Amino acid sequence: MANRQVLAGRESLNLLHRLQLSPQSKTPDTVLEWTELHIDSVGIDNLPDSIDRCKNVKAISAPGNKLYSLPQSISNLPHLTVLNLWKNTFTTFPIVLCGLTNLEVLYLGKNQLSDIPVDITRMKGLRVFNLNSNVFNTFPIALCDLTNLVELHLVKNKIPDIPVDITRMKGLKLFNLTNNAFTTFPIALCGLTNLEVLYLGNNQLSDIPVDISRMKGLKIFNLNSNAFTTFPIALCGLTNLEKLYLYNNELSDIPVDITRMKGLKIFNLNTNAFTTFPIALCGLTNLEELNLDDNYIADIPVPVDITRMTGLKALRLKYNYITHLPPQMRNMESLRQLDVTHNTLVQPPKHIANRGLDAIKRYFEALTDTKAIQSSRMQVNFLGETEAGKTSISRTLQLGGPTMMADRTRVVEQGTCEVDQNIGFNINDFGGHDVYKIVHPIFISSRGLVFITFNLSKYDPEKEGHYQLYIGDWIDKVQAQIPGIQIALIGTHLDEVEIPQIEAACSAITRQLEDHASEKKKWYQAQKEKCENKMKEIPEAQASLHQAYQSKAAHLQKLYDQMKPIHEHIFTVSSFTCEGVSELKDYLVSFARTSAEVLPGLWVEAAKNICTKKIEGSENTLGWEVIEDLILQNAPASWKKMSLGDKEKIICDILSFLAHRGDIIWFDRSPLLMKVVFHKQEVLVNVLKAVLTHDKGEVSQKLQKSMKITRKKAPEIEKDIFSRGIVSKQAMSCLCESFKLSSTEVDVMIEMMLKLELCYQVQEDESLPFNTSFHFPWLLTEERQPELDTKWPSKVPPDTTQLTLQVFFPYKCPDGLYEKFSVRQHKHLGFMKTMRMDWKDGVYAELDGCKMQLTRETHQSNPDAVSQDPDWVISMAVRGSHLSNMWHVLMQGHSDLVDIIKEDWPGLSHDKYLVCPHCVSEYSEHPTLFPGEILDQTSGTASKPRQMPCINTGVSIPTDLVYPPHLVMSWQEEPCLKDMLNEFLQEGIITHREAEMVRAEPPQHHDQTSTTRVVCPEKTAVFLDILTRKPDRAHVTLCQCLQEQGQTDLLELIQ
Repeated sequence: MANRQVLAGRESLNLLHRLQLSPQSKTPDTVLEWTELHIDSVGIDNLPDSIDRCKNVKAISAPGNKLYSLPQSISNLPHLTVLNLWKNTFTTFPIVLCGLTNLEVLYLGKNQLSDIPVDITRMKGLRVFNLNSNVFNTFPIALCDLTNLVELHLVKNKIPDIPVDITRMKGLKLFNLTNNAFTTFPIALCGLTNLEVLYLGNNQLSDIPVDISRMKGLKIFNLNSNAFTTFPIALCGLTNLEKLYLYNNELSDIPVDITRMKGLKIFNLNTNAFTTFPIALCGLTNLEELNLDDNYIADIPVPVDITRMTGLKALRLKYNYITHLPPQMRNMESLRQLDVTHNTLVQPPKHIANRGLDAIKRYFEALTDTKAIQSSRMQVNFLGETEAGKTSISRTLQLGGPTMMADRTRVVEQGTCEVDQNIGFNINDFGGHDVYKIVHPIFISSRGLVFITFNLSKYDPEKEGHYQLYIGDWIDKVQAQIPGIQIALIGTHLDEVEIPQIEAACSAITRQLEDHASEKKKWYQAQKEKCENKMKEIPEAQASLHQAYQSKAAHLQKLYDQMKPIHEHIFTVSSFTCEGVSELKDYLVSFARTSAEVLPGLWVEAAKNICTKKIEGSENTLGWEVIEDLILQNAPASWKKMSLGDKEKIICDILSFLAHRGDIIWFDRSPLLMKVVFHKQEVLVNVLKAVLTHDKGEVSQKLQKSMKITRKKAPEIEKDIFSRGIVSKQAMSCLCESFKLSSTEVDVMIEMMLKLELCYQVQEDESLPFNTSFHFPWLLTEERQPELDTKWPSKVPPDTTQLTLQVFFPYKCPDGLYEKFSVRQHKHLGFMKTMRMDWKDGVYAELDGCKMQLTRETHQSNPDAVSQDPDWVISMAVRGSHLSNMWHVLMQGHSDLVDIIKEDWPGLSHDKYLVCPHCVSEYSEHPTLFPGEILDQTSGTASKPRQMPCINTGVSIPTDLVYPPHLVMSWQEEPCLKDMLNEFLQEGIITHREAEMVRAEPPQHHDQTSTTRVVCPEKTAVFLDILTRKPDRAHVTLCQCLQEQGQTDLLELIQ
């Protein structure tokens, strides 16, 4: 009990106030046992005189209050060593503190102090003094006599100089003067020969005096955000300095004298004005970390120079203009981290650089062992409405001559166009089937080019809806899913339209493109301003909500910045006469040359071999052995002697690059699918079309003709598919029969659909492991089931609370987003999978003692919409009586939806709100909406008021109805075990009985509370013991789960 830490709030203060009224009463043992008082942000303006009853208290924390003075009795606390009075209302230094001779740490930041009394010299024990964010205009001279002070913080004041008396502070080790009013370096500081850490960032310094060399003890020096335009040569005399921060200045060169700084280990020069890598830095052989992010560097010095940095462990070169890294960088043995993202890299290609240092080194090894080839191969994608002329222009480019009207594209048609040996195009011609809309991101490379194609003979600029239908909607789709990709427009059937008509159409489209971009930008700016206004309204006590709005504003700014202009010229072509085709081809060649990359000859040959397999091979997919042979058949002999692990890494590098370029489809994050390459993308997408088609006649015909399914059984299966969205494995094989897939390829295609979250798997009968079906929300057509009116009545039942999250999308809900969200929820259901009911636009489920309903619908009243079209909204509502369980379910769903948007629609505009539970229970037509960004707050940063006002009804509601009870996403504490359990159940690897054995609560200690989400070694041990008795696919599934949850360290241990 002697070391008991007490987090005392207002209630404990009440006890002290009662003792103040009874000065003669005995001090309770409880008070005497206190060693710490935590009375943060409780709104008090004074401490009770009875504070001295806390005889054994060592620390008092009272930030965020309204204190302006302190009681004399505080000086009677003999053991007090830490006092935190940050962010109060002191205008003069509390003189009573001078009597606390044993005080070691004092925080008085964010007050209104402007001077310090001489009596402060009595505080002989003071070691750390924080006076940040006050109103000092001069350095408080009295501080100079605190000779035992070790740390002094005076950040964010207005101090312009330091007196010579500062040299009396012999014990000072750390001095923080960031964000003051210094225009010249305070020469008096040079006398602090024992100082080890000096912060002078955010001032207006432009030079450093030679006398700085007297500061022999200085180890860390921060000079960020000053006015340096040339490197201060005097710094080179600080031979013992270990860390130097000069970021956010205007430096453009480094003198050779820098090599005198033999002790320098960390050097930060980001956000300066360097245009070339400073060669003088190469002489810093002991340097371990160098940061040159956000400069204007276009080249790296000749290899012999940078490789002299033999001690370098981390090199940061983000946001520069570097095109080539020197191959000899692979020989820098100490280098562990290299970040060159956001450069204009040609060697190595950007995608390889983004994979990290090891991939870069392997690339350079391949470049050394095989011939380097400059390649300008890129992906070209033709999108647009049916009969837009996509296929005709695609074939004209491929054949180099005129083509007649082509057959309609089924879903995607692929081809190539070779301009010369090193310039070529992979062409994707997409059809208009709905399947395309949900899977096209896996086909389109972010570094490719998108042509939105429209038929000039059908386009009427006078018709209001034509621009949106043929052009605008397609632009929105592409920019939402692949922000930053270059888009251009092509008008086809030029030979069928008169010149004045073409000019009028192109002129009108150009104006509409400008208006379209302007409206989107206005929307982003309006939403950002809304966030900024909200930040101004939020009370300081809700700092974390302020941060959430700040993050949202930053994200909106990022989306705004990502809006790449549509190519200014509208191409007009005729596939029949070839008019305009040469101009289009010239643009393609020019664009490809700007995207040129230096590739190892091995990679180029591998791409050719795979491309040959597309044309000549009979395989629908390529297995790992075939891939290995295709890639390594042109490798040097030395490569063939490599270990299997090293070979696999090289193959993965090449496949990753080819997938990023759009040559193949490869799922590198799935242990099962990474061993398969989809080289014939049209096979993959035609399988998707066959399974996801809404054409009942086509499905019925396939089922009736199949030798595997009787005519009597076919209608029953057809009903399952189109009513309940259920496709059995047998039905799936039947629908894909025409593609002549092997049983292995069928399994691969199913795994791919599960990976893309187009469906979820259900084992209908545990006793029949092969009785597996797949539920596709995309196929559902039935309306909400009448029996749900009993399970989920329109009005919230008595003694029940409803939490509701609403996510709004302008224009429409993106194709496939709701369906994917619906699929992802299934992993959370566990035992309760049978308690799920789906309909076309909704899901009802029971889990964790709660009832949940997801819905998708239009919303008519949105004053912020860019157009008159209604918004779409996805709602997730949770009903129950245990708030902790309800919040767990809601936050789980929120996290899933946010993740899906980040993964598949990173450029998508959306807003989210929490609906007032009081308004919902009152059946209010216009409920109060609270910002959904509340759910973005994480543990440790949360702050919340006691009550929240419901604006529409005028009542105050408990905060826990709007904020998660502890603002701790406890479901993230153990992302592994519970989710794995559900996955293994779904795969039929473990039984429900075994799952219950894992879920069983271990014996609890007296200070533990029951929860299924805390990290529990006992449960993990039981789970792993069960897996040891399972077949090999249990290990594969375990690896897959660890990969998906980012547990790479564990994955490496068990592989």
